[in-house]
Amino acid sequence: MPQFAPSELKTAVAPITVQPAGLSSEVEIFLGPNETTKVATSGRIPFTSTGASQEVRLPVAMPATTGTYHV
Repeated sequence: MPQFAPSELKTAVAPITVQPAGLSSEVEIFLGPNETTKVATSGRIPFTSTGASQEVRLPVAMPATTGTYHV
């Protein structure tokens, strides 16, 4: 399992497909103790769909508290 330093800045690159092309969309990644509790988040990242798979960059700072987190 990857380990990161507390508060270390990382960027997830997510392949996302939204159809049709031209739609305004948002995506967010978060870390937490479970799948509903957010401890660290990229925030909502806006993008416009291309209709095909596209890579969306999601910057997030690792939680300040050491532990194991759900992504």
